[in-house]
Amino acid sequence: MRVLTEKEKKLNVIRLILCAVCLSAMGILGVYNLTRLRFPAAKTSDAASAAFIYIATALPFLLFSVLAAKKSLRKAAPVLLMFALSYVVRIGFSDFKSIDYTEFLSKWVEEYRQMPLGECFTKQVGNYPPLYNYFLILFSRLPVSDLYLIKTLSFYGEVVTAVFAVKIVAAVKREPFHWLWLGILLLMPVYMTNSSQWGQCDTLYVMCAVAGIYFALCRKSLLCCALMGLGLAFKMQVILLYPVCLILLLVKDEDGGKYLRWRDIWIAPLVFFVVSGIPVFFGGSFFKSLEVFFTQMTAGNGAKDLNGHCPNLLLPFIGVPKDWAVYYVILAFFLLVTAAVDTFVVVHALKSSRFVLSREKIVFLCVFLPLVSVFFMPKMLDRFFYLAEIFSFVYFAIRKDKNSLTAYIALETGVWMMYVRFLLRTHPVAWCLSPLFTFAAVIWQTMRFFEYFPPPEKWKRKKKIAPTLPQ
Repeated sequence: MRVLTEKEKKLNVIRLILCAVCLSAMGILGVYNLTRLRFPAAKTSDAASAAFIYIATALPFLLFSVLAAKKSLRKAAPVLLMFALSYVVRIGFSDFKSIDYTEFLSKWVEEYRQMPLGECFTKQVGNYPPLYNYFLILFSRLPVSDLYLIKTLSFYGEVVTAVFAVKIVAAVKREPFHWLWLGILLLMPVYMTNSSQWGQCDTLYVMCAVAGIYFALCRKSLLCCALMGLGLAFKMQVILLYPVCLILLLVKDEDGGKYLRWRDIWIAPLVFFVVSGIPVFFGGSFFKSLEVFFTQMTAGNGAKDLNGHCPNLLLPFIGVPKDWAVYYVILAFFLLVTAAVDTFVVVHALKSSRFVLSREKIVFLCVFLPLVSVFFMPKMLDRFFYLAEIFSFVYFAIRKDKNSLTAYIALETGVWMMYVRFLLRTHPVAWCLSPLFTFAAVIWQTMRFFEYFPPPEKWKRKKKIAPTLPQ
């Protein structure tokens, strides 16, 4: 049995304390949050909507339960319990109306409801990209609660994301699909809060990104590029993963094969422009359809502030007024820092690996690049760690070691505390602790980065050799 060094013992203590604090915070806030569960009642006036949300949410879990129990019911029992719990929690939150729904989404759907179909496609309502608005237009025409429809769309994106996340684990480890990981992921707090409570659509672009990386690892270049273009059509945040796609274009796997081919990259902009340009067929303007992608940069919590309630380095500067000169100095500085950090990660990973990367290292870069980008970048919202969080779970499922677990728990806790600060009235606690937790995740993942991609010898501190005394 190997004896631990003093440094390893200290790291173990730090890990233990950090995980204990994170899990305690998550447990207390989680129990408090569950007190808000309210199950839809099949009222006479809206019985169809209540029936819809119960059935639509149950279908994926029923399918997964049948497939998981197909080989061995006894082994599948814990997974079936997780699916049942996931279903109960999601149904319990389905009636919850977030601020985003009451102030924006519901009003957008109502506005579409008052328009002729052709005008719905030609008039830009809200500040979301056209692809998501197509669903809102559809929802305005269906005799079901638009709240339930919006949450069901996000939930199905969540389910597909979870399936491809576990498929990545299976592909990297070269093992069968593990239902236990699917059950655990579907129970993660941020995962459920984003769609079941907030009714956000982040799962849709993340779904495209996770599926795209899976196909890249399987050397299906065309499918990956198509999905990356589709993800961009859902939301601009998918570009946080584009540096990884650049790396995938430049490197080979351990067998000498290419993950992505240069001749396929045209499919990404093609899918993006075709999907976003559908309003043109109804007489709309193509450029107006794309204009929303630029207006999104000046919309939301980050429009006037340097930070949109994201637990990153810019959170302390959230109150700096936009009419102060220092506002633009800080903005420019952190943009340059983000660009420098991302450039360093990409270049150093390529040089250190000599353009040969294993699947495991690719998955790690899918964690690390979005994580450090959001951590240093200004005007980020609380939801922008979503990509890093999902891939952090995938990476932990692959490695199953203390460092990856600690990094995942710290990131999950930091992000989720900011998610529920409005719901649970915990603003001061979230503002103080969340950035510390995400910073801890960055530190732990940075240590892993330099394990995978060691620095050159000239960077390493030379050890002083004590002179030997003459005998």
